[in-house]
Amino acid sequence: MTLRIDLSKEVRSSLQDTLQYFMNVDDLPRFHPEYIQNVRIMQRQGSDNNKNIEFEQEASFHGKKIKSVNRLIRHENSIRIETLDGNGKGSRTSIRCQELSPENTRITLKAELHYGLLEKLLGGSIHAVIGRMFKEDIRNIERSGE
Repeated sequence: MTLRIDLSKEVRSSLQDTLQYFMNVDDLPRFHPEYIQNVRIMQRQGSDNNKNIEFEQEASFHGKKIKSVNRLIRHENSIRIETLDGNGKGSRTSIRCQELSPENTRITLKAELHYGLLEKLLGGSIHAVIGRMFKEDIRNIERSGE
């Protein structure tokens, strides 16, 4: 079973600041303290507009510990995150950013998540958590531009 998520929102932030926010995986525990406990960068490669980051992430969802190894790939105005190992292995998330004006960007998040039995039992909750985290991201991005 695959859980599909499709979210879109306009944010008051430049395209580059918005992309930089999503590239800052080191701060995920600060951005989402209720869910993400720890991030460890394993490898960084590439330049600013074409970068790969592999990282290990420890999270918690309804008291269940979730641990995964992920690869974040930035190419121009999009970011793809793939879960390589651990909980959610095979999941993919894409974040596309479109400049609407110098200070406004549209963010489109599409995800295909694979959590096995957990997604069957808590699919609606997982969707709600991703929605809450996306709203937190929007608030954080807009605050950083103030």
